[in-house]
Amino acid sequence: PYNQVVALSATGAGAVDKEELVGTWDLIYSSSSTMKYNEGLSGLAGGLTRFGGLQQKLSATKYLSDVEYTEQVVGKLGGQENEIKITGDWDLRTEVSLFTGKPSNVLSVVPDKVTYGPRSDKADHWKSLGPMNMLVLSYLDEDLRIMRGNTSTDTLFILRRSK
Repeated sequence: PYNQVVALSATGAGAVDKEELVGTWDLIYSSSSTMKYNEGLSGLAGGLTRFGGLQQKLSATKYLSDVEYTEQVVGKLGGQENEIKITGDWDLRTEVSLFTGKPSNVLSVVPDKVTYGPRSDKADHWKSLGPMNMLVLSYLDEDLRIMRGNTSTDTLFILRRSK
């Protein structure tokens, strides 16, 4: 494995190809204070439930790029698992970093809908989703992706490609 982000920067090619991110990724670590406070991405865990994991599925065609988050919420008493689905659009673009002044690959997610149980709500004003909306790609190889917050370099998200 090698860091494709650094390799492209060294050659001057710049942007990582969108196709390299397509697939299913499991969140293995996050330092996001917002995710800690909300006990997950959706903010629906807490009380009698706890955050049980998050999976991100990125798909892309020539014209459309869809994202689907599946958040696991586990009951603290009976251990019953529930899924929360968050769907939307995504794009990978090159932007100048606020911190370095150099071009960086930014994953931009626009959430559309949050579905939990029989409910489905529009996600455009769902504040807890904010930490995953704009992330700078710091490292990418065949199996691992490390992303940083676009406005907070202390916020890290580490994802592993699902088998």
